[in-house]
Amino acid sequence: MSRFAIETNRLTKRFTRHKQIVDNLDLKVPAGSIYVFLGRNGAGKTTTIRMLMGLLKRTAGEVNILGKDPEKDPVGVKVNVGYVAERQRMYDWMSIEDLLNFSESFYPTWAGKTAYNLLDKFCLSEDMKLKDLSRGMYGKLSLILALAHSPEILIFDDPMAGLDPVVRREVMETIIEYINNNGRTVFFSTHIVNEIERVADNVGILENGKLIFSGTVESLKSSVRKIRMVFDGTVPADINITGILDRRTTGHELTLTVKDYTQETGDALAHFHPSVFDIFDMTLEDIFISMVKQT
Repeated sequence: MSRFAIETNRLTKRFTRHKQIVDNLDLKVPAGSIYVFLGRNGAGKTTTIRMLMGLLKRTAGEVNILGKDPEKDPVGVKVNVGYVAERQRMYDWMSIEDLLNFSESFYPTWAGKTAYNLLDKFCLSEDMKLKDLSRGMYGKLSLILALAHSPEILIFDDPMAGLDPVVRREVMETIIEYINNNGRTVFFSTHIVNEIERVADNVGILENGKLIFSGTVESLKSSVRKIRMVFDGTVPADINITGILDRRTTGHELTLTVKDYTQETGDALAHFHPSVFDIFDMTLEDIFISMVKQT
């Protein structure tokens, strides 16, 4: 079995001749990992996920989900993937019980006990009509449906968008608990970076349809640094080292965000003789913002 649960090769989606949303995407998601997929609105994240699920036909390239092509074997992919879409909609005329019974018929691995345990946890009643659910309740029910058939892969397309902080925390804690107990592969697109950073193993950053970074969270955070320098006189105008993502000058103070930071980078900056020279770690969210501002 491949060490990658999700793999794409030169995946491309073009809606018109001049509008390419996903551009030659080579994505590799290690089996058993938690991979957070970041990008600004319009970067191509949802389009990518819809192609991974076989819901949108690709223009070019290859997709492999657990050894299966979602266009050639859509059922084989869907039975092994728990998917929560952004603003997911279901059959509003159904009750929760109707929907669970309906969904069970599609999955040989359906675990009714899991579904009803999660209903209790989320304080949802099986006789509730979907049309009467709040957005938070709807989000919880979407998560239940994704987990109840014990999928090998979980794919989340910004499942917490629009949810209040209390519901977001409930949803996130449930996902973390499931991951810890089952060791599944998770592919998580979100704008709420700080809530996924603490559990993510790998990160991909998409901008304008191109993958500008893919690797471990640890390697990314260890390679990007914020540097604060204070000078006795005017900030030197010729500080122009390789890898600057962001530069801010305030009076005698210069703050830099630098990628691929090494000891040699620090030595080069020290030659400008600042009176104060501080180096700071950065959060994943701050690094993401700095990187996409450059494209």
